Amino acid sequence: MGKIRALDPSVVNKIAAGEIIISPVNALKEILENSIDAGATMLEILVRDGGIKLLQVSDNGCGIQLDDLPLLCERFATSKLTNFQDLENIATYGFRGEALASISHIARLSVTTKTNDEQCAYKVSYNEGKIVDKPKPVAGKNGTSIHVEDLFYNIPSRLRALKTPNEEFTRILDVVGRYGIHSKGIGFSCKKFGDSSYSITLKPDFTTIDRIRSIYGNNVATSIIGFEMDSNENLGLTKVSGYISTSNLNNKKSVQPIFFINDRLVTCDPLRRAIYNTYTNYLPKGTRPFIYLSINISPPSVDVNVHPTKREVRFLHQDEIIDEITTSINDQLSKLDTTRTFNRGVMMSKPLTDNSSTKYSQAATPTTTHPMNSSQTSQRRYENKLVRVDSSQAKITSFLKSSQYNSAEYISASQHIGKQSNTASDNNKDKATPIDLNDDVNITRSQSLQDESQSNTYSMLSKERVTVNLTSIESLRNQVDMSAHKELTEIFAGSNYIGIVDYYKRLLTIQFDLKLFLVDYGAICNELFYQIGLTDFANFGTIQLQTQDTEQLSIRNILKTLNLAETKIDEISSQLVEMKEMLWEYFSIEIIENESHVAFLKTIPLLLKGYTPSLSKLPLFIYRLGTIVNWNSEQECLDGILKQIALFYIPEIIMEVSSSSESPKGEKHSNTENAHKKEELSEKIEHVIYPCLKRRFLAPSSIVDDVIEIANLPGLYKVFERC
Repeated sequence: MGKIRALDPSVVNKIAAGEIIISPVNALKEILENSIDAGATMLEILVRDGGIKLLQVSDNGCGIQLDDLPLLCERFATSKLTNFQDLENIATYGFRGEALASISHIARLSVTTKTNDEQCAYKVSYNEGKIVDKPKPVAGKNGTSIHVEDLFYNIPSRLRALKTPNEEFTRILDVVGRYGIHSKGIGFSCKKFGDSSYSITLKPDFTTIDRIRSIYGNNVATSIIGFEMDSNENLGLTKVSGYISTSNLNNKKSVQPIFFINDRLVTCDPLRRAIYNTYTNYLPKGTRPFIYLSINISPPSVDVNVHPTKREVRFLHQDEIIDEITTSINDQLSKLDTTRTFNRGVMMSKPLTDNSSTKYSQAATPTTTHPMNSSQTSQRRYENKLVRVDSSQAKITSFLKSSQYNSAEYISASQHIGKQSNTASDNNKDKATPIDLNDDVNITRSQSLQDESQSNTYSMLSKERVTVNLTSIESLRNQVDMSAHKELTEIFAGSNYIGIVDYYKRLLTIQFDLKLFLVDYGAICNELFYQIGLTDFANFGTIQLQTQDTEQLSIRNILKTLNLAETKIDEISSQLVEMKEMLWEYFSIEIIENESHVAFLKTIPLLLKGYTPSLSKLPLFIYRLGTIVNWNSEQECLDGILKQIALFYIPEIIMEVSSSSESPKGEKHSNTENAHKKEELSEKIEHVIYPCLKRRFLAPSSIVDDVIEIANLPGLYKVFERC
């Protein structure tokens, strides 16, 4: 009797599955490719124990037809091709019909899917390629969710050969990051089971540079250039594009090159070695480049069916194509190799006393920790030194806010003192956000300007930006440059807003790196609005003031609320009327006179769309303009007006009152009203002022004492032994 026997089909299937699914990352790669083939624009990945206990991928693609579910996990059942010749022009990731079949033989697999035509989703489980039960109708959204549990539960030897869960999760992040960089228009999110934050978050509208920055960090993103190469029909090379690092990249740990050939993620060792050899002429010894290339070759010249995991392909004229690519890279690098930047380490002392200057026209960019940076994954991360938040990621609450916080270019509107609209000069958007307002408020000695519960209605102005060449303004801007504190500027640029802790003392908290800071937001806002005034000088928007009784807006009536002498009021009014043309041209402060030569305040400047200064401070603002500003010196005059505008824009103090407390006027203050003021101010600071501060604020050395470190993570661990 012969010794050769046919293997049992279950054994054959397990052997084949072991060739295709070597580790959790291979299963993820196959599922990701199926989701992309299905036209998904958002993929959500959940991982537990490195994908061994749980690997879940949900997408919003076209879904799977109900009639196709019985064949979903059958080996060699596919919708991608019908005959062998189709491989020559295959344009999808999948084509063999083995991925889900292999997973079902070595794991517990369930699928929930819904097409646009179905009224509900269907859930079904698979075992060894066969459907277990009939599809069950369940609630679900369009798309497919693949649920893989207990990977390799029936192959103990393979399970023992896997790396630690953390190492497997790192490999999963690497693959998600590579597909995320290449897949334009598709969003990705990936996190560990039980974690509150995502390890990777890529929005569908992210550019390739944004994706590289999110995955590999700002150090890589700022040291790369776009790369494109002409086609070569003789070699079947249709297009080569991507991003390559310059000689300024300082990255001791190598990031494996990202190669996509005909949109397939592959490894190509000959190409990698050739590119590394090219970079030896441009990078210091021991430094590796960052390479992302998308190579399109005529499909008949490419054989995609040469490796079980599809990680390799073969293509004609390989040596010639590699030579073309490396020559083009060398040509581009040689044009840029005129200067080189080397970073040197500097010990950051705890006191913020370094007065290093920062360029006024540029915002500082913080260095952040990214999960995919290969220079960090090999190092052990201690919990007491782990930064758990990313300043570049938005909070979930930001998606609940109105679009009123968006910017617009030259916007104008009307405001009843109680009915208000604003104008802003911000070049980011071209839409205005209308908001209604109802309360009318009178200006009298007993009742100053109020602006509770105000909202804004914006409209566009056809106004071109004015270029200012005044020597005095340039001098003031240079002073800001010279006084900038580099270390403190980087803290604000890379910080995370925590919240307000004291509305009376105007204190809030922020987190930067491992440290928690207490900040005097009154002092910070004063400097911020002064810098905005310098930057947008002569290009402010306007807040138009209107009331039913126009007499309320006369300079005289506004100043009467301060109990000033009549002679002083006349002096201030005359001074402002005399300088009204300059105030309007440079500061958008419009003062008009009626037939009786009575001066009225018509507009005040708008520095930041979405934020209106407290109108209760308007009388003091007018008074200080007329008495403190030195009108005889150009530079001192302009500087003084900008400082008064900045003071006017500082958020007002909110007193702590109880339900029974009374004001000097005998009016009872409501806890509800006070809480509303706090809530409104908190939203304005978090969603309007602080984002602007992170983008454009140059912290001066004068505010070092207004930023105090109150805690740090290593110190808290020493006390509490946990976070």
